[in-house]
Amino acid sequence: MNWIRITFLLPVLGALGCTPAPQAPTKVQWNDAVAQEVRTQVEGTMGAFVAMDVERFKAGLTEDVVSFEMDMENKPVRFGSRDEVVRWVEATFAEVKKMGASLKLDIHSSSCRATQTLAYCTVEFDFIAKMADGNTMSQPSRNSVVLHKGDDGWKWTHWHSSLAVPPAPPPPPSPAQK
Repeated sequence: MNWIRITFLLPVLGALGCTPAPQAPTKVQWNDAVAQEVRTQVEGTMGAFVAMDVERFKAGLTEDVVSFEMDMENKPVRFGSRDEVVRWVEATFAEVKKMGASLKLDIHSSSCRATQTLAYCTVEFDFIAKMADGNTMSQPSRNSVVLHKGDDGWKWTHWHSSLAVPPAPPPPPSPAQK
């Protein structure tokens, strides 16, 4: 008979705004060994980008990857699939090759946290382009990467790139340009 009263009272108490006490959150089980495995994957996928290796870069991404990146003019772009990323990467690599440039990363820090199936990393680095004439351009940058482990290993499911420092403002117009 008591279970009938409890069954009746639960919806009434809920309607009055009474809720059961919240459950204690589950503690996340971080795994340092897995984090190192993830760090290797992230740095390898970034390395594939600067090596202009489309297939190896693509292999590090989930099909439904979402990305917030910058184009060659430091304008923000958003991608919602691996196919969109691949089209952008191919166009970017074609421009870099047309300029006769090579790319390099100088990674300053790389920090990852991982469970058995989900991970995130932050990477701070200088993105360096060496031009055909020997001049170099360097852009302090940072990436945040979220990864998921599936049957085919760790893949980027989301990443965000940003400038580590704001770009220099354009020079003021010369008197001849006014």
